[in-house]
Amino acid sequence: MGSILRIDGPIYHFLSRVVELILLNILFILCSLPIITIGASVTAMFSITLKMVRGEEGGLISGFWQAFKNNFKQSTLVWVFLSLSGMILALNYFFLQFYTGNFTTIILISLVMFTVIFCMYLVLIFPYIARYKCTIKQACVNVLKISIANPYLMLLIIVITLGSTILMFFSPHVFVIKLYLDIFIGFSLITYISSFMIRSMFEKYEE
Repeated sequence: MGSILRIDGPIYHFLSRVVELILLNILFILCSLPIITIGASVTAMFSITLKMVRGEEGGLISGFWQAFKNNFKQSTLVWVFLSLSGMILALNYFFLQFYTGNFTTIILISLVMFTVIFCMYLVLIFPYIARYKCTIKQACVNVLKISIANPYLMLLIIVITLGSTILMFFSPHVFVIKLYLDIFIGFSLITYISSFMIRSMFEKYEE
């Protein structure tokens, strides 16, 4: 029993990780409040969680802030582009219901394909920027290559990252639970879990 509760035991390690994720979640929310800075905040959060799963941990607050500043320009540009792309996709889905032409099926298939590509970039480009020094063009090309080379793992990451967000719009119970969790630990916990899978993808190309 003593070995379990000691300072280097599993319970202490688990509780320490929970506290770190709560703190990381608070940092993410505070730095995301201007909305335009969400991309930089996501990148900074992934910078910390990717180090956590690789055993490369350092100062959490200083590490987050350093990653936030270093990747601010790139991440913000990517976030603006993704936000605009997401709005365009949403508008296309909205107006599709009023379309009565002969190419409805083709248009729908095209929208689904663009949505899948959009989701791949949404969940993977920020951790890629967090992990590697590169241009936005290089990040976009490499993220697409990695996603195509790892379709099943990519799908799992998308489901874990976006699944609960999608469900919350269909169930008031899920909405309340997710809102409550997100305030305390939800964002950082999902990022931490997905970081294990993202690390396994990245490591294939680091050898």
